Amino acid sequence: MQELPQFPTTCFSKSPIVSPMWAHYADNHSGFVLEFDSDRIKEHHPHTPIRDVDYLEAPKTDLHDLLAKASVVGKPRHASWLRDAVFSAAYFSKYAEWAYEQECRMVVDEENCEEIVGNHILFLPASCISAVIVGSKFPEPKLPSVKDIAGRYGYESYEVVIGKSYPTPYLLDDQRKTRVFSDGQIVETDFICESCSEPLNEEGEQCPWCRITEDHQRHAAMTNPFRILDHYGALDGYLEDVANIKRRFR
Repeated sequence: MQELPQFPTTCFSKSPIVSPMWAHYADNHSGFVLEFDSDRIKEHHPHTPIRDVDYLEAPKTDLHDLLAKASVVGKPRHASWLRDAVFSAAYFSKYAEWAYEQECRMVVDEENCEEIVGNHILFLPASCISAVIVGSKFPEPKLPSVKDIAGRYGYESYEVVIGKSYPTPYLLDDQRKTRVFSDGQIVETDFICESCSEPLNEEGEQCPWCRITEDHQRHAAMTNPFRILDHYGALDGYLEDVANIKRRFR
C-alpha cells in the first residue's frame, strides 16, 4: 500500500443528521453542510471514482489470494488485479468502528486539481450543490445570508433541529415545514406534533414531551422518593450510604 500514489481525496457523508459528524466537522453543530449531487459531479468528472466506503471487521481475504497468484503464478493480469484491489482497500475501506460516518469518497487525479497554499483544490460548478443545511447551533444573524445564497443559486435550505422526543435530528425547510431524513432523502414526515411541529413516529396529536401536563409534573414531584427523603432531612445520608455500598462491591 505504501507504493500507491497519494491521490487527493474528498470524503462525504451519506446522511446530514449524524450528530457525531456535526460535532467533529461542523464546529459542534454551529456550522453548515453542503449537499452535493453526485450525478452532476460525475458529469463534470466522468473518470473520477465516487464510491461508498466498506466498513470491515478485518482486512478482506481476497487480497491474500490475489497476492499469492501475483507472486507465484506471476502473470501480468494477476499483478494488475492485485494493484486494483489494494487501491480499493486503501481508499475505500475502513474499520467497522467508523461505520457511523456513512462515508463515501471521491478520489481525484492531481492533474484535475489546482494547488492553492499547499492544498489540492478541485473546482466544481455551483450546480453540483443541491442544498445548504445549517446546524442546530448556527448563528441566527447569519441565517439571512445563507438563505440569500441558497435562493440565488436555486438550492434548498434547511435547519437541523435536535428535538425533545424524536430519536434523531430532524429538519425545517425555508417555509418552516418539518422534514425528516429517510432512505437517503429529505422528505415530508407523515405525522407531526400540533404543538411544537416535532415529527411523530405514529399518528397522534402531540409528541410525548408536549403531552406532559401540570398534573403529570405534580404527581411525579409528589411520588419522587428523593423529595420525600429530602423533606425528612435524610437524602444526603442515603446517597452517602449508596455510594459506600457501590465502592464496597467494586
